[in-house]
Amino acid sequence: MQTTAKTAEDIIGIVPHTLGYIPRESLVAIIVGTDEDGGQSCATTLRVDFDLETAAHIVAEGGQWYSDLIAGACAASGVFLALYDSEYQRDLPGAGRRPDTDPAQGGDNGDEYSYVRRDLIRAAIDEIAMALGDRGIDTLGAWWVSEERFGRIDGDGLTSTLLEAAATSACATELIAGGSAPAASAKELVARPVSAAEFQDSRRDCADTRLTIGEGFDIISEVYPRLVRLSEGDDPIDRAALTELMTLQTVMAIDAILGEKWSRDALEMILSFDHPNFSRSDLKKCGPGQLHRRAQRYGRSPQAAQHMVGLSDRAPKPSDVQLGIEFLEAYIPLGHPDVRATAYAVIAWFEWSLGGSTMAEHYAQAGLDLDADHSMATLIINAVQHGYLPRWLMPVRRGPG
Repeated sequence: MQTTAKTAEDIIGIVPHTLGYIPRESLVAIIVGTDEDGGQSCATTLRVDFDLETAAHIVAEGGQWYSDLIAGACAASGVFLALYDSEYQRDLPGAGRRPDTDPAQGGDNGDEYSYVRRDLIRAAIDEIAMALGDRGIDTLGAWWVSEERFGRIDGDGLTSTLLEAAATSACATELIAGGSAPAASAKELVARPVSAAEFQDSRRDCADTRLTIGEGFDIISEVYPRLVRLSEGDDPIDRAALTELMTLQTVMAIDAILGEKWSRDALEMILSFDHPNFSRSDLKKCGPGQLHRRAQRYGRSPQAAQHMVGLSDRAPKPSDVQLGIEFLEAYIPLGHPDVRATAYAVIAWFEWSLGGSTMAEHYAQAGLDLDADHSMATLIINAVQHGYLPRWLMPVRRGPG
């Protein structure tokens, strides 16, 4: 996605296009990178769930966890922040205030709450800006975005702009002309399978053939070096290259691996690209049978499980985990119905491990729609509903986003 943003309207206008959907209750970072010639460009866009409980914990604990996430995403020199908060607009000064209410005299309780609420959000954004500054990353601007308007978080709250101006900005218009069409909600982004007839047609030459788990890992070990190359550098994920990797052999390999819990866990360790027992250098050297033996050893290991993304206290590299997500999303359309619920659950786990409950919940629910008793999908739904976070984010525990 190539475009030139020059105004606040441009920056807010491109967010739904970079994410693919219109965010809700979110903090979005438009991350800017600087090349060796001093040129700046948008390197990537990162979204996390954000609510008042998140803001309160950031004020109490600091914004270090968020700066870790930004630094892990790519080589960042600056960040634009956009807070999507459906309540912010109604909390603006004068919104809902009775004409005879004088804020200098104390105002009513609802209006007092709105001021406290806005100040809490400001304080949280300040904490994030300071944590980013400690890493040498500039906060280039911070805006709130509500149902109909947007404005600067550090402003007086009286000045705002119609959101329509962002949706029709030069950048947004350019992206729309190029075919970009953000979904209305995150749920619409859940990958869907092909029809039953299309699935049968895709397997017409191998309908009675199932790969063993060992054969599946051999195929993954052949695909892995090319998959790793897609994770290198700061360029956006090449979805066309992922599609090329997802041959029927690769699809059937994943079918087999998702069939058992231990092998599924090993696949999660592999596709997070940061597990110490599945290092890139080791996996690139795996010959026939070697990845299978490694998976058998560590896929059943309680110690290895503690290093899985989400359970580890290491902050994940978002671009790596996103590659794992998109690899599995490329698999979903032609994946076998017997393990499709598990594929949805693994994607939900990866989404949750990045601190995003919204997509995690949608993918987990997609798994439960296929298998109402699926244990992993149920685990993710419960984690989201009870506000449980991955271990690396536990100091910033909050409710669901």
